[in-house]
Amino acid sequence: MSEIDYADHVKRYLDEAGVRAEKVEERTFPGERWVIATVPREMLLLAQSTAGALENELNALSGEPEYPITVTFRTPPEITKKAEDSNRRGKLSNPAVDQLIQLLEARSRTSDALPSLKYNEDPRAGLTAIGASRHHIIYGRRGVGKTALMLEAKRISERDGHVTVWLNAHTFRQAGPAGAFLFVAEAVTTALIKHAGSSQSENFSRLRSLNGAIARIRKEGAPSGEAVTSILPDLNTALRPILREELIRLFVYIDDFYLFPIADQPRLLDYITGMLRDCNGWLKLASIERLTRPFEPSSKLGIEIPHDASKIDLDLTLEDPSSTQRFLESVLSDYTIAAGLRKPSSLAGREALGRLALASGGVPRDYLNLFASAIVVARENRADPQEVGKEDVSGAARRSAQSKKRDLEQDVSSQNSEALLTGLERLSKNVQSHGYTFFRVDIEQKSRPGYEILAQLVDLRFAHLIQASLSDQHKGGVKYEVYMLDLSEFSDVRLKRGLHVLDLESGQWSLRQTGAARSMKKLKGTQVRDELRQSPLVDVNELVDE
Repeated sequence: MSEIDYADHVKRYLDEAGVRAEKVEERTFPGERWVIATVPREMLLLAQSTAGALENELNALSGEPEYPITVTFRTPPEITKKAEDSNRRGKLSNPAVDQLIQLLEARSRTSDALPSLKYNEDPRAGLTAIGASRHHIIYGRRGVGKTALMLEAKRISERDGHVTVWLNAHTFRQAGPAGAFLFVAEAVTTALIKHAGSSQSENFSRLRSLNGAIARIRKEGAPSGEAVTSILPDLNTALRPILREELIRLFVYIDDFYLFPIADQPRLLDYITGMLRDCNGWLKLASIERLTRPFEPSSKLGIEIPHDASKIDLDLTLEDPSSTQRFLESVLSDYTIAAGLRKPSSLAGREALGRLALASGGVPRDYLNLFASAIVVARENRADPQEVGKEDVSGAARRSAQSKKRDLEQDVSSQNSEALLTGLERLSKNVQSHGYTFFRVDIEQKSRPGYEILAQLVDLRFAHLIQASLSDQHKGGVKYEVYMLDLSEFSDVRLKRGLHVLDLESGQWSLRQTGAARSMKKLKGTQVRDELRQSPLVDVNELVDE
């Protein structure tokens, strides 16, 4: 093979994907090349899922299409078999289920280095829209599929020959608006220079000069706003003759934008869109809406929806439980099939799958992680588990509470984190003291500070919206939003008796009372509305300190 160190590249790529390559070998045959990586048995399925993307990278690195590279994986010989493995019984003890758990835990969180196992288009997502020549902001809670949507859009854009830049705000969250902009600008100019190849045209020569200037400013450290405003006009002037319709189109994807300080977001967006002004270059952001401020009205900084950018909202939760459950099960099916298993119903009963959709609040990543955790719970609780039961899902939900609180601490300031946890405690205690796990909020309270606390708790998946508009049967014009507490808030084994609890089965709502045998009833038609109207009315002012 050539002087390129493919083995080193493969090891680094797999390491980023969470796979340890014990050995990488190269084989050359007439007209073809092979790279064989030896990985631990428990990592084989995850490694195999990276083969296509890794082959694309190696072939691009090679630049020799006449000698295509094929990647394959194998495991080291198994010398001994663990005695405990032979003692495991039950369908959930199948070694393929071990691989499923590993695959779910590794691939439920997508990134540019490790995209989705398979992209399932959510009808809410708007894949066609995000590929348009328009700035977009994609809003959604953690795990709803924002990254997966952008990665699929990026893949299609690259297939169509467009230039793409992928960034995560986590990498420049401490840089300030000027430093973050220069980081983005250098990535943009570098991508375009790479696209130009060896072109010596005046347009690309100017861009190379600006790329070098940006690198020097960044190297000096702590760039100022003045440094940006001095280079921004030249940068826009250099980009306009390159980024034109029917010539070159650029897409800039920024994931986890909410991690950038909210007070600095408008200025950063103002810089970026100023750079791309009147260019065939388009910004695509993924963020959490209530942790995002794209526009500052007083200073006119940033991008304003809908004038400067379009909004794609993935924050529909359990308002349509039937379609939500179908979509989630279709996503899970890709994983069970990849692990050599059948559809999800071969591993979990209908009640368990319904509760899984409920516990996840309709969030795909939570759904996948909870399923993996529920299998572990089932194995721990029973000697020969045949399938995941609904109580296993509840156990998994209890375990997930701590990770959600870690997410909360990462996503918001320490002061706001304390306020949110206090608000959650008050909300949960209030609702359950009335004998319910779901509750109403008067829509008229949307302007209150306490409603902002509630909204952030929903963003962070501690509560879930189940109906956006419920009329009052006695007061004309009065409407409510209806929410339910996250399952982790009321799934404790010491759960108080007499709580009214909503459940799902085959996409249909049911109601039961804890501690009351045979109290479960399926809710049909207007019965759902009638039961929701009986839930307690929460005053959001009680969620905040006076």
